[in-house]
Amino acid sequence: MTELHREAFDYAPNMRRLRAVIAVAEAGSVMGAAEALHLSQPAVTRAVRDLEKELGLALFERHRSGMLCTTAGKVVLHRFRRALQQLSAAETELAGLHPEGNFDRLTQRLSHRQLTVLVAVADLHNEPQAANRLGLTQPAVSGNLRDLERLLGIALFLRTQRGMLATDGGAVLIRHAKVALRELSLVSDDLSAWQGEVRGRVVIGTLPLSSSLLVPQAVDALLRELPELHVTILEGTYDALFESLRHGEIDILIGALRQAGTSEDTTQQRLFHDRLAVAARRDHPLMQHASLALSDLLDARWIAPRQGTPARVSFEQEFRSAGLAPPDVVVESGNLSTIRTLLLDSDRVTLVSPHQVFFEVQSGQLALLPIKLTGTLRPIGITTRTDDSPTHALKVLRRILLELGERMASPGLPSHS
Repeated sequence: MTELHREAFDYAPNMRRLRAVIAVAEAGSVMGAAEALHLSQPAVTRAVRDLEKELGLALFERHRSGMLCTTAGKVVLHRFRRALQQLSAAETELAGLHPEGNFDRLTQRLSHRQLTVLVAVADLHNEPQAANRLGLTQPAVSGNLRDLERLLGIALFLRTQRGMLATDGGAVLIRHAKVALRELSLVSDDLSAWQGEVRGRVVIGTLPLSSSLLVPQAVDALLRELPELHVTILEGTYDALFESLRHGEIDILIGALRQAGTSEDTTQQRLFHDRLAVAARRDHPLMQHASLALSDLLDARWIAPRQGTPARVSFEQEFRSAGLAPPDVVVESGNLSTIRTLLLDSDRVTLVSPHQVFFEVQSGQLALLPIKLTGTLRPIGITTRTDDSPTHALKVLRRILLELGERMASPGLPSHS
């Protein structure tokens, strides 16, 4: 799946300034921050002033007794802290993986430039392309990467004929770096929401069961409520989307929930249970029957999900639950557009969620065969990162999804609105 790159912060954040601002907030004074960071007071004062100038906001109220965060400062510092927490987590994981490495005080030693170079090379597997993306020269990219590996004392990439591939240690740092950069990119979203104008971008990963009805309806409702928002919808395999979620490249994954394949850093929430049905073209010969049993469809020309997918397991389980051997499959496909065309041009049938073909059935192109299935109940829901701190826009999206889930859980199909 093509990697997605979020809208960047308006400037390349100076990590030293971020640390200085956090230290001032925690110590309540420039003096305390300077002692904690082993810097001079003028250096800390300058770092805070420069960051306030770049943001165009006062982050602190200056008092004789110390410095207190403004409301805007609290908004900004929330994301700054979360970004640095990711680097601290990387430090801990890397130390366990490579005891010989040099990972102490990682949050104080990494630069924003090094993180962006690391992520670009990881995404593109190629230094010249990474340089082109970042607007740097190739020697600058190579130098930053070499300095980073020397700083940590481990190799981050393997140079192969297929390009630059992350080592185990590299993969750990890349994942945390991506989430850290995501947190920094969300500062502008949080500030706009605080100022009363919800802007920015929500990135949705969608699986086949949710892409036809649930996600479009949710996005439509979201944009009616937040018209200044931008939405990106990515389709892909579960594994690819799941890793993008863990890396902070998408905000939410919507579709069939998995019992396996999740991780401690993600959380699932069920919206509704979905039961599959058999779909065919409207004038299919089998539509002449008032009712059908699954045994009547054993000789049908089936389109089924690909082998190894949960949907294929559900397909085969439906027959086994009825005491039947799964039928021969003529075509394997998970692409709804392909399946729709194959159904319309032939006597083929497929097992599908009614929500996936809702509009085709409503328009009369396709129909659901008169057969009641019992073994294909599947949970549909959302997956998010456990430690995520959702933006206002993402909170609104989740509320909308829960409302739609309640409607879709009713016996009848949801009406489009």
